[in-house]
Amino acid sequence: MTPLTASPASADSMHGCSYPRVCLYDGSYSGGSPFGWFQDTYYQSIPAGGQNRSDAVVNTRNDDSVWLLDTGASPDAYICIPRNTAVNLGNYAHPNGGTWANDVDTIKIWGDPDTGTCSGTLQVRQGRVPDGWRP
Repeated sequence: MTPLTASPASADSMHGCSYPRVCLYDGSYSGGSPFGWFQDTYYQSIPAGGQNRSDAVVNTRNDDSVWLLDTGASPDAYICIPRNTAVNLGNYAHPNGGTWANDVDTIKIWGDPDTGTCSGTLQVRQGRVPDGWRP
């Protein structure tokens, strides 16, 4: 059996997070030790022990953006991380005050036909999830 390989452009890892994962970190992502990772494209609750723990996130996916959600906010709040991006969540203000550090309990990776952007840009964006919108 011949192993499948990917071209370097589609298999880049960063900060200890392997492609095609989205990794969550205690402290800054520059430490290179994620405590959890995701790669499925549906809404996933972060398991107990990881909820409201994330200080940073790395998205190694080349064409998918990811929403980190705070479902304790009303309505639910999200921060969108574009493709191939590492973010320290403490650098972003949460809509309820404070920062996004330690305020993430759910993740959604947007699969095809996503372009990996957040509202059409490669910049981090945030907002509120309209009531009744999330499955």
